Amino acid sequence: MGVIVAGFTALGKTTLAQKYENIVDLESSLYQWEQDKEYSLNEIEKNKGKEGRIPNKEFPLNYIEAIFEATKHYNIVLTSMHWLVLDYFIANNVEFYLAYPTLDSGDVIKQRCVDRGNAEWWAQKIKEKVVLWHSKLKEYNLKNIIWVSKDETLENALKRVGILK
Repeated sequence: MGVIVAGFTALGKTTLAQKYENIVDLESSLYQWEQDKEYSLNEIEKNKGKEGRIPNKEFPLNYIEAIFEATKHYNIVLTSMHWLVLDYFIANNVEFYLAYPTLDSGDVIKQRCVDRGNAEWWAQKIKEKVVLWHSKLKEYNLKNIIWVSKDETLENALKRVGILK
């Protein structure tokens, strides 16, 4: 069974999965929204925050099922940090790690979003969520949080805590 790592936006999940054959990044937007065609990674990033997308009625269960299926085939399954997914994991005692940026990482996260093609306004909202969601995390009282510093990659953070060898 693979290890599940739910990660905040722009920590490097996709880059990490592209580097290792035993790691997969499950892009949540492919499950969260109705898809009228197959999108490139660049198109997926440009669509984030776009109005007019049609929600997939199966989300988040379709995403959760895909995560569980992926754990059968990969050592590490990287997922998006959706509160509905985290709630499901907690309610069903699913073991997972949460990779989250340190509070001083907002500017770095925003720039990564812009660099990968996200809209400037969307990248700004993500920057604000670094602090906003940090407060919400306290309510969850999670034990398996991996704090990723602004000068650190997700790969280095997973190596530091012994998940990635």
